[in-house]
Amino acid sequence: MHYVTRRPAQPPPNPRLGKAGETTANPPILIVLHGYGTDEHDLLPIAEQIGGQFLIVSLQAPIELQNGGHSWYDLLQTPSGIIPDDMTRHDSEEMLLASLPRIIEQEGGDALRVVLMGFSQGAAVIYSLLTVYDLKNYGITVRASINLSGYLPRDILEALSEKRFDGLPFFISHGEFDELIPPQALGEAEKLLTQQGADVTARMYPVGHGVLPETVEDIVAWLKLKIKN
Repeated sequence: MHYVTRRPAQPPPNPRLGKAGETTANPPILIVLHGYGTDEHDLLPIAEQIGGQFLIVSLQAPIELQNGGHSWYDLLQTPSGIIPDDMTRHDSEEMLLASLPRIIEQEGGDALRVVLMGFSQGAAVIYSLLTVYDLKNYGITVRASINLSGYLPRDILEALSEKRFDGLPFFISHGEFDELIPPQALGEAEKLLTQQGADVTARMYPVGHGVLPETVEDIVAWLKLKIKN
């Protein structure tokens, strides 16, 4: 998969001890998934503001759109409206899982200290990755998840009811004037994730389908509180 990286602006504040007791200088990783119709560069300004100590890896979704940009899954036109295509989403998820361990090793990041961040479609993909798959089987330990203007895909709800997150921190946000994904998606995600043991911070902002500077400030403060090493 195509991706771009940004190296840490500052060294990791708390190097991790490796298996043999040695100190590893590999930085924690911020994995970034963009939204529909954009590309791997779209969220970089936000990622750079919140992830100074992280190795940032921002990936390009695999589906190229006719009008430009990329998507993680198709949107299908039906008599009842536009619906997301679960099959192409799962195809993208499988591609991510096949690529991420190699990318992390190649770029020199610490696979045991991973934060996921996604916007819109990217947020939906992250919800699915964390619910349907055991990422530790791929050598990846997720320390926190940042889900912006997203929603819980309908096809993962049954699996979610059987998933335990055991204190995994989630920062989830939405715009109260979002015209693409209903703001009610925030409350649903907060309720269902909390029921499964997640440590959820949910924020609604006076914006449409987008991210405010205030949102970024809140994420920075939240990361400092939740990610200790």
